[in-house]
Amino acid sequence: MNLHLSQKLVWTLRVLCGVALVISGYLTWVALNKSGVAGCGGSVFDCDHVLSSRWSNWFVVPVATGATGLYTLAIVALGFCGSRSSEQQRRFALPVLTTCGLAAGLAAVWFISLQIFAIGHFCSYCLAAHGCGLLVSALILWKRPLGTRPTAAFSTVSAAVVCVLIGGQLLTTPPPTFQTEYHASADSVAARILPDGAEEADSDVFESPDADVFEAPDFDDDVFEAPTFDE
Repeated sequence: MNLHLSQKLVWTLRVLCGVALVISGYLTWVALNKSGVAGCGGSVFDCDHVLSSRWSNWFVVPVATGATGLYTLAIVALGFCGSRSSEQQRRFALPVLTTCGLAAGLAAVWFISLQIFAIGHFCSYCLAAHGCGLLVSALILWKRPLGTRPTAAFSTVSAAVVCVLIGGQLLTTPPPTFQTEYHASADSVAARILPDGAEEADSDVFESPDADVFEAPDFDDDVFEAPTFDE
């Protein structure tokens, strides 16, 4: 059993985990600050729609926070997986790396499936991070530095972690949704109720009458004067 990774593979995994860590950290900041995602908005690729769905949280914690911790732990473990590290360090670091890498791959499959079948929209940042997770998982399964059986054993731990993630999301209360109702204007209502070919009534039908129509009659100026009596 080869308990160390080549420097080339270590740096490849570091780059992949680093990219995923930066993306996850940014999405965590966006989720905590309730701000919009830069450069990702449209009909199909709509990051804000994905990050505001029920699947973006694990109870009250943004799932991007968990991804940030996962990739941070993987990068720390990679610091003790090279040939320059002691055998004792590698015996501790490689299981951690294997568990984190396989968990990242399984979580990537879960979240990509959600975007396809449940949400109906895609987040380009999420897909980039998930792509890195899939590559990390594939490289670990390919090299299997712990051997086949230990790798299979730690894969069950990874699967258990992802099952806890899925279970928490299924138990998370969906966010409230609102329906916007639009009320038609008077003109549009009149246009719908008038029969075909009928002309709309003149706008002055209900106007107040002109003052000239009800002009008061003229009276002599002395009508209301006090009466006089001839002596």
